Amino acid sequence: MKHYQLAQVNIGRMLGALDSEVMAGFVAQLDEINALADRSPGFIWRLKDATGVQIYDDPLILVNMSVWESVETLRQFVYKSGHVAPLRDRSKWFEKPAQAHMAMWWVPAGHIPTVEEARERLEYRRNWGDSPIAFSFGKTYPEPEEPVGDGAAPPMILNNRIFAAAFNTPNGDCNSGTQFHYRQDGGRVWATYAGGRVQFGSLVAIGDAEGCLDMRYQHVDAGGQLRTGKCRATLETLADGRVRLHERWQWTNGDLSEGQSIVEELMS
Repeated sequence: MKHYQLAQVNIGRMLGALDSEVMAGFVAQLDEINALADRSPGFIWRLKDATGVQIYDDPLILVNMSVWESVETLRQFVYKSGHVAPLRDRSKWFEKPAQAHMAMWWVPAGHIPTVEEARERLEYRRNWGDSPIAFSFGKTYPEPEEPVGDGAAPPMILNNRIFAAAFNTPNGDCNSGTQFHYRQDGGRVWATYAGGRVQFGSLVAIGDAEGCLDMRYQHVDAGGQLRTGKCRATLETLADGRVRLHERWQWTNGDLSEGQSIVEELMS
């Protein structure tokens, strides 16, 4: 089972309002290109009605977001399909970008990125160049390491539960300001997290026969550095029905140190 998928965002500043004459040629083929994406191999999701979404204060900046199975399926659509013609004619409708205008990144399978997340990834690439956090076709990065559990479902349902760290050893980044939004599909679990000393991050996990979660995680810390690690979490149901995760983790980059943390579900 594939645990990660590829998200992408690209923006462009229009030469005029969407209903202006200069943009008429672009608008005329927009539905056709969107339909082409929808039926392309490897396509998973796109931001619908994107022309009505404002990602920056400037109303002339148009955003496009989508999720694909892989870099190669996205590359096939962008450069080897009917999308090539409007891409070639981009200068008729959009200003020449002065800085990076697109970014790709890996998301846990099933996660739909928000426009805020997309803006953060694009800004990160603008500031730091291509990296595992945000990259381009010019320098791609492989999807993160997958967990190796046997795929058994954890002993309780974690879908749509929100957690925060109640304890962490000093060498960890997550604290009470870091919130984790969990999702689950059978034995596959994934989450996105941010806050405290974490700008943004994601994790995937698989349940095992012992009722634990085997996790792999990655995030950008407060200093803008990429951190990656692995974790084994034991689940506990509290008296009030909330879930507590007892975690033993290890960084897989940097000093490779180990630590322990406790993450508790927030009251709804």
